[in-house]
Amino acid sequence: MELFYDPANLALVVGLALLALDIAVIGLSPLMFFAIGALAASALLYLTGLRPSLIETAALAAALSLAIALIGKKPLQRFQNADVEEDRSSDLIGRELTTTHEVTKTGGKVHWSGVDWRARLAPDAVADSLAPGARAKVTAIESLTLVLTPSAEKRG
Repeated sequence: MELFYDPANLALVVGLALLALDIAVIGLSPLMFFAIGALAASALLYLTGLRPSLIETAALAAALSLAIALIGKKPLQRFQNADVEEDRSSDLIGRELTTTHEVTKTGGKVHWSGVDWRARLAPDAVADSLAPGARAKVTAIESLTLVLTPSAEKRG
């Protein structure tokens, strides 16, 4: 197994194994940065002809992985979120309405389009409650309950 005594070969094998694991099992995760770092270290060692110790090779791969992660984090996040679609399961989502009863984070009621709807504020809403007459936006519908966030007041 002389293959693994050469640091460039070992970095290549480790990089390919990590890349295969990431793509086949996990599906494009931060592990990819370590895989690309190991592959870059292998390429650098092949191109320069240097053959450092295994510890030095691991340190080189770690440094390259860190640099690649710092550069690639934002593009990876954009790529992972590219196919996230906005919830359009109901035409009520995105609609702005006026509350007719008090609505809190635990519950409430809104009369809209001739129907009394159960409603509650979203967990991340800045307000703890909305008084009747407040403007709110429907952000989701969960079990026939409208999930609302307060609308920004328009000042003129």
